Amino acid sequence: MNGRYFSKVISLLIPIAFLLLTGCGKINDISIKSIDEVKLKGLKKNKIMLNLEVVIDNPNTRKISITDIEFKVWMNERALGDFRITDHVKLIPCSRKPYSIPVEIELITIADAFKLFTSGSWDNFLDRIEVEGYIKGKSFPVRRKITIARQPFMNLKNSL
Repeated sequence: MNGRYFSKVISLLIPIAFLLLTGCGKINDISIKSIDEVKLKGLKKNKIMLNLEVVIDNPNTRKISITDIEFKVWMNERALGDFRITDHVKLIPCSRKPYSIPVEIELITIADAFKLFTSGSWDNFLDRIEVEGYIKGKSFPVRRKITIARQPFMNLKNSL
């Protein structure tokens, strides 16, 4: 065999071996321990920008990235709009720590914003809404999508 053939074989086998070794590991479930604070960052047209202070437990030995959260939102059985994260969240391996998660709620109408502002304080805002949708995450080379059935937002910490 010549050296050129050998180097091509090696350059092909190294990535395959890497994927086999890293792809076989089991990813443990992360869990939300608490949602400590909701901060109103602003209102722009029909979007409410919030910052959630969430304590998350990542028992995995690798970094997990939450790449997408997309929920439909209801309050008092009335559809309000869509809830989503505005930036990826990178969870540190083998940790339980608070993360600041920027989110936005895109309301169906601007009148819904007025309704939310007059219906109570932001301290219990998450207690009053229900959500349904999905959460997407990844840890190379594994991707995972978790479907969330309709439930009160605060129950998410018990269901993940």
